[in-house]
Amino acid sequence: MRRYVLAALLVIGAAAAAAQNPVSSRDRITPPYHRRGEAARSDPDFRHILACTVLREPTRSRNLLATIPGTPAEGRITFSYQSRLDQCYPRATGGLTFSSDLLRGGIAEALYHHDFPGGLPAAPGGPPGEAALAWARPRLFEGRVTGAEIPHSIARCLVLRQPATVSTLLANPPFSTGELAAIRSLQADLAACINNGVRFTASRQSLRGLLAEEALSYGEALGKEFRTDSPGGAPPR
Repeated sequence: MRRYVLAALLVIGAAAAAAQNPVSSRDRITPPYHRRGEAARSDPDFRHILACTVLREPTRSRNLLATIPGTPAEGRITFSYQSRLDQCYPRATGGLTFSSDLLRGGIAEALYHHDFPGGLPAAPGGPPGEAALAWARPRLFEGRVTGAEIPHSIARCLVLRQPATVSTLLANPPFSTGELAAIRSLQADLAACINNGVRFTASRQSLRGLLAEEALSYGEALGKEFRTDSPGGAPPR
């Protein structure tokens, strides 16, 4: 998994995004040996960096979210962020480490709040239709599902089942009691969204980023009534 380290300079690790664990997401802003409270303390700096990045690179940011996680296309765009992230980094804050998944999720949340400042639109009544269910399914890359796409599909399922709860989660600050309450409200549906044989674990930061990206995608797809835009029949993104 590619990991971003901002210190005097931004350094990008050599591991490819495609090497991520295929059935889990265990990303942290801080290295594993840091305490959980350190992640909460560094979160404002992390979000400041990504808000600056999105402001300066809006097209590149949306292009990143249009890629399927774990593909070469995603890797090329995330690699291209190196100089911009370094320019947006507040040097006085000390070192900061975060993974490419958290980069993607943080960018998605900045765009989500820009596009849907009042939260997601009200969900249509009744059970989701086939087009909505197709939107939630894993997307294929070269005939297969990448490991990094699996957590995103689970997040889409959660957003489809509980859009209001996801809106509430994202309306609350990271690491707040309101965020935690919303996460707990998603637990029952989380079990229903995970296929047999798949083990899904996520930090609060990682889960929030996944939900932010798929909430943004849901809001856009809902506006199109989940109509297919591409000749190949892929769900809207």
